[in-house]
Amino acid sequence: FTRQQHRVAQPKLLSAGAQRPMSQPSLACQIAPALDADEDLQALYNWVDEIPLSRPKRNISRDFADGVLFAEVVNHFFPRLVEMHNYSSANSHTQKMYNWNTLNQKVLKKLGYQIHQQDLEDVIKAAPGAIERVLAVLHSKVDLAANRQLKVAVPRASSQGPTGRPPAPTGVSPSERSSVAGSARGQEASPMPPRMQKMQMEVDTELLLEKEQAIAELREMVGIMTEKIKKLEQLVRIKDSKIEALTQKLQKHGLA
Repeated sequence: FTRQQHRVAQPKLLSAGAQRPMSQPSLACQIAPALDADEDLQALYNWVDEIPLSRPKRNISRDFADGVLFAEVVNHFFPRLVEMHNYSSANSHTQKMYNWNTLNQKVLKKLGYQIHQQDLEDVIKAAPGAIERVLAVLHSKVDLAANRQLKVAVPRASSQGPTGRPPAPTGVSPSERSSVAGSARGQEASPMPPRMQKMQMEVDTELLLEKEQAIAELREMVGIMTEKIKKLEQLVRIKDSKIEALTQKLQKHGLA
């Protein structure tokens, strides 16, 4: 990317050696600050150009509108936070907003912030300067994390095997492995403490809400497509009636 002709406000980017006190990921959702330094804007473009993305970079506002490339940028620096299969290229406002809301809920809140709704609308509409402001905030979070000044809520890798049980240690006899398996089964049979049960219920509730939101958005998309189909069918009927009328006129004058 190169600096655009219009002047866009830009927050100051952090240098690699900048020192700040350790930041905790307390959730913040504010409109991204305005930008004003052209050199910082060009530095931001250079930063994005260094990141391998799945699409060729032509127009940053349109390229990032559906949130997929933004997810790839986050995945480049925090690969354990992003599951790229959750994000698909989109042209409709509904699908674009779904991608951005997924980023907000599943990824950015683990970095201690979320993108403001107004910024999301501006980015989806490819408003000039909107994605630059949003990327600048992400850039600052990346720098803070690189300097160990931001605590990122990275999910821990599971220590369990593919069956959901801890893997048996290698180099032991079959009887010892049976003992390990029996111990694991005994642990599974024991009831969870009340605190763990409460945490599990909270996690299940959050997942249920996310799935319900996804279902509601998909139903909305189905409704939109159904309305479009009805309009197209109506247009086809109108055209058929016009064709029939013209055919009758031609037959009346002996031209058909």
